[in-house]
Amino acid sequence: MKFRYSLQTKITIIFCVAIVAVCLIGIGAHIKTQRESAFEFYHLAVSMAVSEDSRDEINNRFDAEKFINEGFLPLSDEKQKVGVLKIYDKLLSDKKRKNGKEQKHYKNPDEERVGKIYFNENGLDFGVVLYDNNGYLVLNQAENERIVFQIPNVTKNYTALFIFGGIVLLLCLLYMATIRSIRPLKTLRERIKDFAEGNDEIEINIRGDDEIAAVTNEFYAAVKKIRAFRQARQLFLRNIMHEFKTPIMQGKLSVEMLEESAYKRSLEKVFIRQENLLNKFISIEKLSSGELGLDIHLYNLRDIIDASLDIIGERASNIRVKIEDKKVYADFDMLAIAIKNLLDNALLYSSDKKAYIGAIGDEIFISNSGKPLEFPLEEYKKPFFMQGKKQKESRGLGFGLFISLNIFDLHNIKTKYEYQNGKSIFTLYLNKDADI
Repeated sequence: MKFRYSLQTKITIIFCVAIVAVCLIGIGAHIKTQRESAFEFYHLAVSMAVSEDSRDEINNRFDAEKFINEGFLPLSDEKQKVGVLKIYDKLLSDKKRKNGKEQKHYKNPDEERVGKIYFNENGLDFGVVLYDNNGYLVLNQAENERIVFQIPNVTKNYTALFIFGGIVLLLCLLYMATIRSIRPLKTLRERIKDFAEGNDEIEINIRGDDEIAAVTNEFYAAVKKIRAFRQARQLFLRNIMHEFKTPIMQGKLSVEMLEESAYKRSLEKVFIRQENLLNKFISIEKLSSGELGLDIHLYNLRDIIDASLDIIGERASNIRVKIEDKKVYADFDMLAIAIKNLLDNALLYSSDKKAYIGAIGDEIFISNSGKPLEFPLEEYKKPFFMQGKKQKESRGLGFGLFISLNIFDLHNIKTKYEYQNGKSIFTLYLNKDADI
């Protein structure tokens, strides 16, 4: 099972840990405060026990009635009495006696401080014990009769709980405020995803003065600017393409009126080349802007290559073809154009004006004899990377190869270029997950 460690999850974990820690500290502080509050009343019990008025001097024992009259309550709960006397017996385990008000401390491993024991001048021992967050007075009579009183006026102190409860409440409010402040991130993520998919008609309205709201609003402002730039670019391209296509179309119509001659055929080739070059510019613009999409269906690879050869026309007779029957998922027209551009280049730059295309398994090979590519293959995936070099110096502008390589990338077809024994070899590795 895969867990998503989102920002909200991390913040929730941090606040939960903080709240639990504060609660534990608060409970501990409350228990400690209760103990200290109980020990504050021990002096009352000690002062009563050492007072001559609380003792029966004749019988050498404590006068229980006087303690009851002062508000001390005899402990009737046998379970609590056993617990108190157990601690008291441990306090008495040390037989070291000191006259008057000297005490022996006993420390329980589970409790920080649980009681003190005293011996008065007549040898009567008594002690104060803290048990279950309550204070108790234990009187050991001469006949080894032990009386347990609950010390009066030991009030519950909830100050620590109120303080730490307020801190917990503050943490909860901070948590809710933090979650509320990061909530726009989900909306922002969805809008960014929509924008990445080509939808620039998005609306974001985040109110607030924090950093997340500022980033969201800045993103929306950038989207509006990009939308305006894209609309201006589309308008510019439509106008300029119209201005280019109009004279080309007029020229082609004018050529049709001429009589058949070598001059007419030459003019036809010029206008066809100009029209093809303009179409390449349109394809380059769409590829560069990511607007070119694919219509994927299952086709026979032989049919796609035959379509490429048909586009090339008469020069296709100089291409040797060896293709195995194979079906592939592809955009028929786009893949045909991509292969056609490679074959065009193979014929154009071949030393013997011949080319070869073959397909074996998941690989397509296109080769010709001639000079190698001037630049690494990856460079040809960048539009206008030649930076104004003349056609004769750089084997053309590279637009056809640029279009082909980007179409192959859209199809997840990997490309490889090698130059061996005077031959340039392009290898296309078909996507195995997308063919049958």
